[in-house]
Amino acid sequence: MSKGDQMANILVIDDEKDVRVVLKEVLRRAGHDVTLAANGREGLEKLAADGADVVVTDVIMPGTNGVAMVQQIREAHPDMPIIVISGGGNVAPMDYEPGAISTSAYLASATIAGANRTLTKPFERQALVDAVQELLAE
Repeated sequence: MSKGDQMANILVIDDEKDVRVVLKEVLRRAGHDVTLAANGREGLEKLAADGADVVVTDVIMPGTNGVAMVQQIREAHPDMPIIVISGGGNVAPMDYEPGAISTSAYLASATIAGANRTLTKPFERQALVDAVQELLAE
């Protein structure tokens, strides 16, 4: 870590295991402790039990989506820094492809709900690290 960077406890919530693993490694290499959750319910439970300095959550997930996550986190933790990430144009099984319009709408809704930053996948690893550092410095 460079001078001025802070180590943080970061909660990553994403229903895609591969994404969780990559985000954990990126954030760990930047000097942070990372807790993983596979869905919104698990994320809220871990946040209530262990706390966090920053939450990174996917926006499009089964069950509790990222917008609802932001709203629930804001109610319990009004000052919690929250970064919302979207699936962008990733192609999943059965040729399902979230449209750019729906992705943009989800991210806009997440921002209205209280997200501090939004990132569209795929994003540069450094963009995530920078967003975390900016929020910790605020």
